[in-house]
Amino acid sequence: MNYFIGSLLLLCTLLGCSDPFVAQAQKRYVLSEERVLDGKLSHDGEWAALVMEGPSVNIWDVRSKKVVFSLAKEALPTTIKTFLFNKQHRLIIVAGSNVLQLWDINTGNLEGTLNVSGFDELARITTLQLSLDARLVGIGMTDGSVTLFNRENKQARRIVPHTSNVTHIHFLPDNISVLSAAHDGYVKAWTMDEGNTLYSVRYPSRISTLSVARTGNDMFVSDSLKTQQVLNVSNGKLSKQLDYMSRFKWFRHALFLSGSPYLLTSSPKSELTVWHMSSGKEVLSWHIEAESMGTTLFDMIELSSGRLVTLNSEAVVEHWHTDELLFLGTQ
Repeated sequence: MNYFIGSLLLLCTLLGCSDPFVAQAQKRYVLSEERVLDGKLSHDGEWAALVMEGPSVNIWDVRSKKVVFSLAKEALPTTIKTFLFNKQHRLIIVAGSNVLQLWDINTGNLEGTLNVSGFDELARITTLQLSLDARLVGIGMTDGSVTLFNRENKQARRIVPHTSNVTHIHFLPDNISVLSAAHDGYVKAWTMDEGNTLYSVRYPSRISTLSVARTGNDMFVSDSLKTQQVLNVSNGKLSKQLDYMSRFKWFRHALFLSGSPYLLTSSPKSELTVWHMSSGKEVLSWHIEAESMGTTLFDMIELSSGRLVTLNSEAVVEHWHTDELLFLGTQ
């Protein structure tokens, strides 16, 4: 048990609160001792891409703990605002303030660069997303605009669905429409061709989380205060809402657990919580490994029903069996 979790246990003892559930990861891999600025997992959990100070970008094979692809400081933008990578399509995309780099992981070659601007001359890149077929790149900006870049014909189209920082973009399977969320408190569905709004849902505060279920039917939305809801993707209608006693609560990531009535969320730091979607009540909560108060969950994916992989800001990858945790934590 590390120092941070031990401190939490001591604090609960002193304050008289109930004993927290201490979960044990099934597997644990430490990839680097260097400071990590950002990180993402591949869809199968076999690779982890880390942005290090410098900056540099390294893709690690998790099991062997070896670097399989690397981009040095000299090849990258001075500041990395965000990035994404796709193992299936052997692609890594790195965004500076206003420039996009597309790298081929197989060859190590730069596929291309794109200078990106918003309608505001001071706009900067905030988020990236890749379509399911990897043909389109969605680029969110601080001014609320979204640029859709076609990798095949090299054409770019700008849509303006929001009025401030775009935080999330999600391409829907129909290849016609897009979901987006922003600091203006709106979740919107709109068409790729003209940017026509299909529906719009307003929240009291900026949107911190937007996650779509694998089925494509539901999405989870959290603002940065106290509103967390499950909406119908097709029409934006409210389906369910989380229910808890805290005055304020918000989440950084969320996953619909396959084949179950459960939703998994992550706090701004290191806590994971399972919710029952029918009641909206908390079922179980635990912490990923955290060596300091600043440890943050960077990414989490579900490999299959009951198998979860997490990546934290200390370059630690952990595997969890959620079915076992639910059984042990609710006894």
